[in-house]
Amino acid sequence: MAAKTTAASRQKPAAKSAKPKVSRANKAAPPPSTSQTPSKAAASSGQDVKGLRVRMFRVGFGDFFLVTVPTGAGPRHILIDCGVHAQDLGSIREAVQQMARDCGSKLSLIIMTHRHADHISGFATCSDIFSQFTVDRVWMPWFEDPANQTAKSFQASLTAMAARLSVRLAARVDEESRQLASMAENITGPMAASGISSNQKALDVLHKGFKNTAEYNYYKAGDEPTLPKDLLDAGLSAQILGPPIDASLISQMDYQSQQYLAENTEPAGLATRLFSDAFHADAKGYPDEAFTFFSAAQIAKLIDASQPDVLSARAKAADNTLNNQSLVVLFSFKGKTLLFAGDAQWGNWENFLYGGRYGTPGHMEITEQAKVILGKIDFYKVGHHGSRNATPKDAVAAMRLGCVGMCSTQIHAYNEVPREPLLQALAARMNGQLARSDQVAVDNTPANEEAGPLPPKFTDPTGKLFIDYEFTD
Repeated sequence: MAAKTTAASRQKPAAKSAKPKVSRANKAAPPPSTSQTPSKAAASSGQDVKGLRVRMFRVGFGDFFLVTVPTGAGPRHILIDCGVHAQDLGSIREAVQQMARDCGSKLSLIIMTHRHADHISGFATCSDIFSQFTVDRVWMPWFEDPANQTAKSFQASLTAMAARLSVRLAARVDEESRQLASMAENITGPMAASGISSNQKALDVLHKGFKNTAEYNYYKAGDEPTLPKDLLDAGLSAQILGPPIDASLISQMDYQSQQYLAENTEPAGLATRLFSDAFHADAKGYPDEAFTFFSAAQIAKLIDASQPDVLSARAKAADNTLNNQSLVVLFSFKGKTLLFAGDAQWGNWENFLYGGRYGTPGHMEITEQAKVILGKIDFYKVGHHGSRNATPKDAVAAMRLGCVGMCSTQIHAYNEVPREPLLQALAARMNGQLARSDQVAVDNTPANEEAGPLPPKFTDPTGKLFIDYEFTD
């Protein structure tokens, strides 16, 4: 097999003297109907797929991937996440409309890797479009299983912590606090006027917001997944590589020797407390005279301002713990393998690479299974938008030379994401065939000149909005 290449459609770096023109309708206008007649560009990128294709939409800081599988009955489609957060380019609705046209509002499989807003917000903001979709099956990590009381308690605790952090960080105006507040909000999603968070609305859509009633599965590493019959008959197979079931691995965010120029590590626990309970109190424990010069709220604000490191550690720990819930899926089709890692961080990778807690007896080196999987990989969806602790060095070193990759990312969303030394290492392993979503222009956002041109093996059929990689015989 070789990758499909169209020289005329390769993206060139944006010229500094002129920004790409945009033909998109005014945002204030009503969104076009999903039943409208598809444009020539849209039609040419939909049902005429000959080989296995991966499409990466450019929405900003978020993941939105569509895998199209050729079958005897025509192309079938797998949606892997649909969300954006922090650096939202305003293109996700147009992207979902494009997807609806291309797949005829039918999806064989939806994979929700984890519940961060940058992976699920599109289900909420485009709920009206998804309500017209028929979906055969939905996969989620075991943390979303409504019958698993441990999972439900864990998610409720994490969401409550994120809400508290959001309140405590809201009063701060510095850039670091803004990013930390954004991390916390990514766990819950913004609060709507209805009183329901956008993430909860997205989860509601995923569970009961489609035109039909889908089948649901909740997986952990090692589970045998159930594929829709049309995909199975076409020859597609899948393995579930993450998340682990071990809570101690879920909490493992970092391992410095496996990162690309990592920052100092932060506490891994979610319940970091500097003082014992004897030193914790609220306003009710003090007489009214104690608040003569400063109100209780003002005093709380001053205390919060004096302990930024603690809030920073908690925000990062909560954010990364949720990333480690990511469903990690390996697809195989006609001799080709594709790895979608969601936002898996150290604990999730640790389980896959070493079979358990790294450094403990029996878990000192990469397992033979991990070596075999990575040694023959053909496609890798770069974990967590290219962050420093989401693709370990051992994983990069074990990947097959000459594989290809896609990284959905956006600069200035979070500090040092994407981490350039990591992307450089991946690009070297891939012989330069690593595509970044910010290599195409969308809306009023030009292509990122520093990202360079789109590599030759990828195409951008419409010149904006998405990038394709297609395997051909």
